[in-house]
Amino acid sequence: MKIRKTPSISFQLPFDLSGDHVEAYVKKISDLDASYEGEIPDILADKMAYRVASIPAPTPTYEGSLNFGITYLYPYTINGEYSMTRGHFHQNRSFDEYYVGISGIGFLLLWDGQDEVFVESVYPGSVHYINGKYAHRLINIDAKETLAVGACWNTLAGHDYETINRLGFPVRCFEINQKPVWINRTK
Repeated sequence: MKIRKTPSISFQLPFDLSGDHVEAYVKKISDLDASYEGEIPDILADKMAYRVASIPAPTPTYEGSLNFGITYLYPYTINGEYSMTRGHFHQNRSFDEYYVGISGIGFLLLWDGQDEVFVESVYPGSVHYINGKYAHRLINIDAKETLAVGACWNTLAGHDYETINRLGFPVRCFEINQKPVWINRTK
């Protein structure tokens, strides 16, 4: 009997997803220029904002195929605004997603594209069901620790970043007096 090698999650700090079939991509802070209210200082532009390591579903995929990944969102602020992912809607909004907090602390910002916007606290062990109709974005509010969040989503969900680039989320999270403060968007 052949025993397959599978990807694994290291539960030693720092958490890491590794293995033969793991794919990864990196976003620099400059890649998030449209996401922040203020200008990104040149000194931060080339620093890593976050990376995503994922295990894509085997091909060919079918309607029930799932991907799994971990986002590692690094701690920094841009003019007081906490570090964040770009955020996205699903291209096919009938597909939902799960997030699981692994390390660090932060928020999951959700928005229906209209009037409904809410936030959930993310921390080690937190579980988040994301209805496919909501755009979602991770925000790291820890000044020192990376926010690591696991995700499981359908391969057919797709990612709609363009809508968020065009409209933006309606609220922003800033560090004011060492506490997170939510402010209505101006840009």
